[in-house]
Amino acid sequence: MGIEESIKIYGAKIDELLKEIIPPHRNDYLSEPIWHHLHTGGKRVRPAICLITCEALGGNTNEAIHFALAIEIMHNMFLMHDDIEDGDTIRRDQPTVWVKYGIANAINAGDYLLACAYKSVLASPVSLGKKIHLLQILTLTYEKTVEGQALDINARAAEDFSVDKYMAMVELKTGYYLACGMVGGAVVSGIPEKVVEKIWALGKTMGPAFQIRDDLIDLTHGKGRGGVIGSDVKEGKASFLYSYALQVASSDDKKYLRDIMLKSRNETTDSDIKWVLEIYKKYDAIKYAQDYAEDLIKQAYKTIDEIPVDDKTVFKEIASFMA
Repeated sequence: MGIEESIKIYGAKIDELLKEIIPPHRNDYLSEPIWHHLHTGGKRVRPAICLITCEALGGNTNEAIHFALAIEIMHNMFLMHDDIEDGDTIRRDQPTVWVKYGIANAINAGDYLLACAYKSVLASPVSLGKKIHLLQILTLTYEKTVEGQALDINARAAEDFSVDKYMAMVELKTGYYLACGMVGGAVVSGIPEKVVEKIWALGKTMGPAFQIRDDLIDLTHGKGRGGVIGSDVKEGKASFLYSYALQVASSDDKKYLRDIMLKSRNETTDSDIKWVLEIYKKYDAIKYAQDYAEDLIKQAYKTIDEIPVDDKTVFKEIASFMA
């Protein structure tokens, strides 16, 4: 069975468990905004990767599924809060939670999701030692992702932002986040700690590669935000392309680029976005980003070769799928 088929099967199981831990249609001011968000879609990729890894390493997926569920819940908490922090009004072609229900309800619903994530891990049918390890993994991922988000928020239109600073930010924001499921699945399977350490290292190359690709998608297809191109520009987001342009552009181009990035979402015009795209093309930022992501993917495969397990196929399949 291929990885995409596994994601569909495991994703359906996660959807059923979501209904159990957060029953729809409760009149509690939490269920409705949460399910509005969940109904916008999502492939449940992160929890599926946890279960795929666990199974491939000889573990029992029934023991890992509560941790996988926790990953999906935490993922949606991050999305709900990110939409507020980024000012995004559309997610997957639907109004974001804060737009439909207000900022206070969106923050509170996200907070509730975090509690549900920990509640799910605590329900895992594993030994106390493994349960503590899983809680440590979830907590570390939460901590590092928030640290990365703090850098992201405060890097917007920063004059001294660079590719190195971008990489430090996304290693925190996406590296742990992407590896979390694989690490949890490995821990449940009972694999040695030296394997776990290599999987964390894998996240530090796969995560940034995924994020750079995401930055590129925003300028070509949009990110499920009503097909809008350039949402990152409207947010003043510190993307890879922005970090590279600041390093190589002329003083005048840098100044104008920063001026656009400092504008509010409503003030940023289509002409501004078009100008930014032209600047990125002028300095070959798009090609540089594509090449940089490719190099990261090559590094990821080197790390996979160093993972001390006999069959590395699952990690190669995950890397190929995520890239």
